[in-house]
Amino acid sequence: MQKEQLKQTLTTLHEELAGDQTVDPELQTLLVTLDDDIQKLLAAETQPPETNSVTDAAEALAARFAAEHPRLEALVRELVASLAKMGV
Repeated sequence: MQKEQLKQTLTTLHEELAGDQTVDPELQTLLVTLDDDIQKLLAAETQPPETNSVTDAAEALAARFAAEHPRLEALVRELVASLAKMGV
């Protein structure tokens, strides 16, 4: 169930990003990297050792979005919560 919620949040985040032209290229690159890392976690049978770095990266992104992109921040915080529920 947590994986499905995580996938849905990622889909929503992608949709929001597609409609928000104010996100700078650096943050877009960081989000793509985070998405790739989360996709690897979802595909893995067991948790790889670098899972804490994925959560840390998501939390850092949420903090950067807080002032200028509150909707994106909320979605990234949902990702963090979903990762925590999965034990990541």
